[in-house]
Amino acid sequence: MTIARSEIRTILYALLALALSPLVYYLLVNLPPKFSVQLTGIQGLDTAADPDPAAPLTTVFNITLHASNKRSRTTWCYRHGEAVVRYAGFTLGWGRTRTFCVGAKDTRDVPVVAWADGVGLPKPIRDRMAAERRAGTVELEVNVKLFAEDDRTGAEPTWMWCEVGVATGRAAPSVATPCSVFMSKIWAADFAPNWMLV
Repeated sequence: MTIARSEIRTILYALLALALSPLVYYLLVNLPPKFSVQLTGIQGLDTAADPDPAAPLTTVFNITLHASNKRSRTTWCYRHGEAVVRYAGFTLGWGRTRTFCVGAKDTRDVPVVAWADGVGLPKPIRDRMAAERRAGTVELEVNVKLFAEDDRTGAEPTWMWCEVGVATGRAAPSVATPCSVFMSKIWAADFAPNWMLV
């Protein structure tokens, strides 16, 4: 009994599809949310222009963490997390996120307040921030760490890095900025074609 080439090809395609099915399932069903941040209120950065380099800052940052789960068919829940606002590597504020879930094909806005009292910045950093304020935009960095409610992602938290440009001289909130998410088990999402992610 001989097997035709077309039958061999069919068997190979079936084996390939079977081997790739966990990856396809993960990409189509189990993708984590995409995140972005927006600074909706800032207090205390204006005192960075104080000529006394030893003058401490008291800062408050109202942050909205936006989670979009439009590409997943599963609900993602996070039991808690942390948000840190930095400028040039110096921490300007810290806060905790509350417990939240993002339903399948849904979005969620999570408010976070990050603050600090008595922040000291070196004079060169204060001068740099003052120059950016005069130019109209201060570049801040928001780092967020979230812990999943279940063990779907293992013990490792989801880390994200977001760069936010804050316009000075007006009270309007910043533009929502997409975050780069670092999680050990979503590497495949970076290589999947767009049609698999929408």
